[in-house]
Amino acid sequence: MSASIVGDGENRKQDPKGINSAESEIFEDGKLWYFHNSRGEKIGPFRYASEAKSNLDSLMASLEARLTTEG
Repeated sequence: MSASIVGDGENRKQDPKGINSAESEIFEDGKLWYFHNSRGEKIGPFRYASEAKSNLDSLMASLEARLTTEG
């Protein structure tokens, strides 16, 4: 899977093909993929960017559902 660099450094953010960098918090560290939750905690590791993205999507859907039921 190709990726474009969004930042630099050891924990650079990358935008795997098909993931919008504006909404992506997915990054690669040591050939494994992670994302940060709303508290800034590193979530992972995931073997593939697509696996990290699906878990991030699930988290976002859960938060959105919580907001709609509380609001």
